[in-house]
Amino acid sequence: MKGIPVGYPRSKDGALTAAVNYEVARSSPSYFTDRAFRHAVLDTMMTRESVSAQKRTDDQDASRLVSSLGLGKEDAGRMIMRAAPMGTQLSSYSPAVATVRIWMSELVGMTSADSPLPVSANWTTYTLTLQWQRNDWKLADISQASGPTPLQTSDRAPDSVDAFRKMDEDFNAPPYIG
Repeated sequence: MKGIPVGYPRSKDGALTAAVNYEVARSSPSYFTDRAFRHAVLDTMMTRESVSAQKRTDDQDASRLVSSLGLGKEDAGRMIMRAAPMGTQLSSYSPAVATVRIWMSELVGMTSADSPLPVSANWTTYTLTLQWQRNDWKLADISQASGPTPLQTSDRAPDSVDAFRKMDEDFNAPPYIG
């Protein structure tokens, strides 16, 4: 699929980079609001054996998120979904299979004052199992756990939804890592 890097080296660094980029690819508004886009992303990065089950799981997750946001097709542009890796850990590695843990910070919500979910931060640790397949690292399994979540130590109040809308309009999501 155009836009998602593929063709990672068969190495520890290749597995780490693939895992981070694949998880970032799963963290965009389009991934949650456009089923065809989501399925194309998964077809690009999943193993043949795992893609169908992951499509079902991510379709259910997307449906729950869109419902909790009260999001209609006309509102998709008001959704913010950004993710940034805070750290990675290579839990295991062989030339055939690698397990990578990624600690991510995510922003998700709507840029409207009356949204049931205003833009808020979320901290998640993902565990991704990758297999070497079709001359590339492909995802075989994805699991997640909450946190760890840092303490908010700033004395600043949260910014308005308008401030988030402006930043989302003015700043593009970061590019994939190389």
